[in-house]
Order: sequence, then structure tokens, then C-alpha cells
Amino acid sequence: MSHALFLSQASVYQDDYSCILRNPQNEFDYGLHYHDFYECVIYLGNAGAFRIEDGEYLVKRGDIVLIDMFKPHMLAHSKNCFYERFSLSINLSLLISFSTSHSNLLDVFHNCNDRHPIYHLDENQLQKYLFLLDKYKEINLEKGKDILEKALIHQLLAYIYSDCYSGSHVDEKESQHAETIVQLLQYINRHLSEEITLEQLAAQVNYSEFYVSRLFKKISGKTLTSYIQEKRIEEASCLIRSGLPIHQAAEQVGFNNYSYFYKTFKKIIGCSPADYAGSF
Repeated sequence: MSHALFLSQASVYQDDYSCILRNPQNEFDYGLHYHDFYECVIYLGNAGAFRIEDGEYLVKRGDIVLIDMFKPHMLAHSKNCFYERFSLSINLSLLISFSTSHSNLLDVFHNCNDRHPIYHLDENQLQKYLFLLDKYKEINLEKGKDILEKALIHQLLAYIYSDCYSGSHVDEKESQHAETIVQLLQYINRHLSEEITLEQLAAQVNYSEFYVSRLFKKISGKTLTSYIQEKRIEEASCLIRSGLPIHQAAEQVGFNNYSYFYKTFKKIIGCSPADYAGSF
């Protein structure tokens, strides 16, 4: 995973979800990347080759791609032909809140069957999604826009569960693990500028430090320490891009030792903070 770029939720969107309609003119060109949120993409045209972990898929109109947290992926998109794709990014906490005891959305976002992560809809099945997308594009409320957006997202996820659920449930323990990860991510997000210890994280979820470390590594493929480092550096890079002086960016994401920040930034981003700032 070291060659994949980490993108934190905070640098991609501000709320607990984000929706965007993409095409070759506004495509997401970060290359291979992974993130600490879920993503659902509905393809409205033949977009190119989608790569996730060790698989590669030619994505076409009617395909739904469901992307788990921390899974490296990218779209090698077709630059010479027009397509559209609707991308929904959603926090684990919101995904869980939309789930019920009968319909756990983790069932479709986790690898529960051999069709995952690509599901194909025929033209008739696709129509109900197109209707929702039209409703989304027509939203022009001055107040309450986010409430209506969430209602449409709720409906969209209900359709996805109906069309993509294969009959295999995540077990109760896996759901409990997901809720523990939510608590850990929320605590890290709230305290990123402060010192964060394994003892503090374990206390937040009422488990031992050993258990919390092992669980996070199992779910994400990385240690809590490396995740916090990557998240801090990724957010520092966003602040630097926005014009904030490097020292202030380092302090704002929890680095009080500049030499350690410099070393960590260069290791993760591949260049020094000054060279990075100079490229914008």
C-alpha cells in the first residue's frame, strides 16, 4: 500500500458525505489512492479501467462500484470519450446510521460475495437511479438542502442494497468492529492537533491497547500510529496548498517538532514541505 496515496475524509469533503457528478473534464486524477471513508460510484457511460487491490475491471454504463475503506483503487479513465459517473463518498458513521437490523449496508460494501465490488444493472434497473440523480441535480432549496440530499442518499443506498445484496450478511462481531472503528476515527479527527496516545484511544472504546491495535490493523491494514501520521501529513499538505506557512501547518496538525515533521512529510509525500509548497 506504500505506493498508494492516502486521502483523508477531511481533505475531500467537510460534512459526513459528499456527492459529485464527474466526467473527463473534472475527473479525480490522484492515481492509486485509498481513504478512510466508503465510496459508491454509479457509471453512466463507459469510463475505462477501474483498478482495486489486485483486480482490474472495464467499467461501463450501469455498473455500480462499491469501495471499502482503506482499499487502494483508481480509475484509468477514457480521456478521449465522454462519460459521466456519480460518486458518493460517505463516512462509516453515516453508513451505519442508515443501516437497520434487517438491512446492514456493510453487507454490500464488504466483500461478501464473488461479484464484489462491481455490480451491473440493466437499463431498466438503472432508470430508478437516473430518476434520483435528476432529483439531486434539481435541488435548489435555500434552507434544508442537506436534509433533502440525505433523504435522496438514503433512498439511493436502499436501491443499492436491494440490487447488490447477495444473501451473505456480515456477522454481528464484524458490525461491532465497525462501530469501534467509527469511535476511533471520530476521536482522532477531533484531537488531530493534540497528542494522541494508544492509551487514550483504548479508553475511548473500553478495550485493551493490544486489542485496539490488533483490530485497527486487521480492518485497515496499517497501525494506528501510521494512520495518524498519514492523516496529519495529508491534512498538512492541504493547509500548505491553501497558502498557510509550513510551520503553522505542521503545528495545526499536531507536529511540535519541525525536524520530525520534515522527515515524516518527505517520507509520505515524497518531497520536502518547501518543495511541495513551491509546486503550487
